[in-house]
Amino acid sequence: MNAQFDVINQYFHLVESLNIDPAAFAAVLHPEVEQIEFPNAIYRSTQYRSFDDVMSQVRMGRELLRNTSFEVHHTHTNADGSILVEGLWQAIAVNDVAGLTRGQQMIAHVCMIFEFKEDRIYRQRRYTCYQME
Repeated sequence: MNAQFDVINQYFHLVESLNIDPAAFAAVLHPEVEQIEFPNAIYRSTQYRSFDDVMSQVRMGRELLRNTSFEVHHTHTNADGSILVEGLWQAIAVNDVAGLTRGQQMIAHVCMIFEFKEDRIYRQRRYTCYQME
């Protein structure tokens, strides 16, 4: 299981640093990855993302955010081998866009469930609760 936690931590580092290198993400995301983000204050409907969609989201984040961070608060390995991670995500908006004001701090309490295939993240379900300040 430690290898899976290492993969998750590498993934978090890539997202935090807003890295846009597909090869770096390919090391941690399975080519058939599916990221599911359930409705929240940013997305009113469930979002389904492929590898290319994940890369687009990171590119968009690079244009809209700075000082991104994710602090893991709890982890749990489930009986089916999936891993649950709870944490706190934070960032600062770079510009006025989509209801955000330049310099506004964004905070989200996040719960993610990761499933693995061939030692990479295969499925990720994300429940995000934003608290805008």
